Amino acid sequence: MNAQSSRILCVGLATLDVIQLVARLPESNEKVVALDSLTAAGGPAANAAVAAAHVGSDVTLMTALADDPVAAIIRADLEACSVTVRGVPTDAPSVVASILVTAGSGDRAIVSPSSSASTSASGSKSAAPSLTESEIDGVLDGVTAVHIDGYHPELAIPIASAARARGIPVLLDAGSHKPHTEQVLAYVDVAVVSGDFAPPGVNADPVSVLAYLVDNGIAFAAVTRGPRAIAFRAATTRGGVAVDPVTVADTLGAGDFFHGALAHLVARHGLSEARFPQDLAWASRVAGASLGSFGTRAWLTGT
Repeated sequence: MNAQSSRILCVGLATLDVIQLVARLPESNEKVVALDSLTAAGGPAANAAVAAAHVGSDVTLMTALADDPVAAIIRADLEACSVTVRGVPTDAPSVVASILVTAGSGDRAIVSPSSSASTSASGSKSAAPSLTESEIDGVLDGVTAVHIDGYHPELAIPIASAARARGIPVLLDAGSHKPHTEQVLAYVDVAVVSGDFAPPGVNADPVSVLAYLVDNGIAFAAVTRGPRAIAFRAATTRGGVAVDPVTVADTLGAGDFFHGALAHLVARHGLSEARFPQDLAWASRVAGASLGSFGTRAWLTGT
């Protein structure tokens, strides 16, 4: 693979995040004044796409987008971050998330409607977005890595399957276990899950979770645990990767940025068991850079 070329297709959720920085969370029936605020595109795949573009990859995000004013804002923000947006029409309204970040701790409180792939904000079922075989071939042309976040499985699964057939590495960001997770894992090469990932009947400790991933055919598996070491396992190696200590102003999006940075390295250099621990370490440093400022955009410019 050309180590100078990295083209990533991210597939998954895009939302509009309305983010407010507060000194403390309001009590019942109380109004508090925001110290700062930001409106930006969010969602795991969208944030990963932003990070991958920031560190040098050519990135396209494929997501379900409604024909509404919120989707236009999402698209404009992502395109301003050098992410090409490929929206698949859906009759479900765009997802808007309200996020309160507590100053000092960086803790988040998030309110959003259902973000399941085919459920509208009101909870009613809507037609799932879909792609033809020729459309999938088109979006994979020239792609050197595919990143999926577990949302919109009706898009992610056929794309991951086609990528696997072409020998394109597929990476999964799994913050939680979903009903379709096993279907997705069948086409995944690299799975990095959060400490909250808990498959039914599997102990929540990293050793058990990594064993579950390997048993499901994953060649490169890892569990992120915030400031604690990243636990990983590959074919012949396993261990932990230390996370550099950082000052935390806001944790929002940091995990997504980690995944985008890791996808960038895989897209540029390919998969390597020898490189895997150092790739995880580098991705954690990229994510760490986002922790020192409020919101999901200031870190991109160092402001």
